[in-house]
Amino acid sequence: MIKINNMYQLLRRTLAKLYHSIGDSFCILNAPMRHKLALSRIKGKALIKCVFLVQNASGWKYDYVFQKMLKSQRFDPIIFICPRPDWGKEYMMEKLNAAKVFYSNTKCYPTIVSFDEASGDYIDLKKQLHPDIIFYCVPYRNAIDKRYYITNFPDTLTVYVPYAFNSSSDYKSFQDELLHNLVWRYYAETNEHRQYSVDNARNKGRNVVVTGYPGIDSYLDQSYVPSFHDWKVADVSLKRIIWAPHHTIADTGTVIYSCFLQYCNFMVEMAQKYSDKVQFVFKPHPLLRPKLNGLWGKEKTEAYFEKWVEMSNTSYSEGNYVDLFLTSNAMIHDSGSFIAEYLYLNKPVMRTMNDCPIEVMYNPFAQKCIDNYYKAYSQEDIEAFIQQVINGDDPMKEKRWAFVKKDLLSQGSPSENILNDILDSIDNQILYRC
Repeated sequence: MIKINNMYQLLRRTLAKLYHSIGDSFCILNAPMRHKLALSRIKGKALIKCVFLVQNASGWKYDYVFQKMLKSQRFDPIIFICPRPDWGKEYMMEKLNAAKVFYSNTKCYPTIVSFDEASGDYIDLKKQLHPDIIFYCVPYRNAIDKRYYITNFPDTLTVYVPYAFNSSSDYKSFQDELLHNLVWRYYAETNEHRQYSVDNARNKGRNVVVTGYPGIDSYLDQSYVPSFHDWKVADVSLKRIIWAPHHTIADTGTVIYSCFLQYCNFMVEMAQKYSDKVQFVFKPHPLLRPKLNGLWGKEKTEAYFEKWVEMSNTSYSEGNYVDLFLTSNAMIHDSGSFIAEYLYLNKPVMRTMNDCPIEVMYNPFAQKCIDNYYKAYSQEDIEAFIQQVINGDDPMKEKRWAFVKKDLLSQGSPSENILNDILDSIDNQILYRC
């Protein structure tokens, strides 16, 4: 009987997988027709309602797009904060409330929270806001509440900008999720990233437009004045170094970036040893804390995070990191998204390396980025880098900037490029730009 039940469960899972695969293929096949109809419905519309679906502050890459929309006579933008169910309710609500503070209070953007914790009610986005365009920040089905996933809006124009500057060799996750194939516009970082979609996406990248990465517009804006709020010590003689560990502490496959367990205690020692010369900001990936809760237990995890809050020359930072990057002197990390992004600042940056070959973890574009990094294979390498930053030495500076100018800088502002493409496509009914 047990064997029969196991076979029955296996059959059910197999049929369910086949059903979803056929359904996804049908949606992808019909997407151009639906996009064409959605385009025609808003042609000539005086004010275009744009809803930005967000889960947190750290993955927000539309800032300059949103600001330009607020100043435009053609757009009516609004932030729509929706919960991320894969985080678990406690952490989900913590991040949801932090996002509300960031978008509504700090940025003063028109903001709606989709979920009322007290009543358990959700806003019906389609009926109550009537969006003309929906902007997504993450592509993963399990990271978006099912009420707001793209399959519920087949007759609405949809846009996706990657939440991170893509460095991974996991082309399925970064180029071929269902959302990548269904959005009307997928705005890509570089021509290389567009080619990854052409080669790996089920729709052959027909919806991809290369605009440059809008997350870097603030780094290139000479008029922007960043805040130093992430740094505890006002003394400018202390160098400011970010440590940004990834969350993949026990992962397998191609995305196994993390060196956190190898260096977590050593980095505390470095902060203590150089307390008179350096201040550090601990900037972990948002998923590191919940993963450590599972590995270490909540008490040990909280004690470790609190250590970074308590030390005289350290801070813990979460949420949006634009100001943090701009006010730093250097960074040490094993992140994926920061590989290209921090290079725009042309500041010393170190990659902590693990035993996994870079060609397994990273796409060819990221591998070129890492060629312009200082690399740490040991504690001694990290300490040597810290001493180098203290002394103001940066022998890779010229090589790094030559790479940025050749391979990273886009033609014009990425955010402007996105807005120009949207308006031109609507006004002239341009379905795709392949």
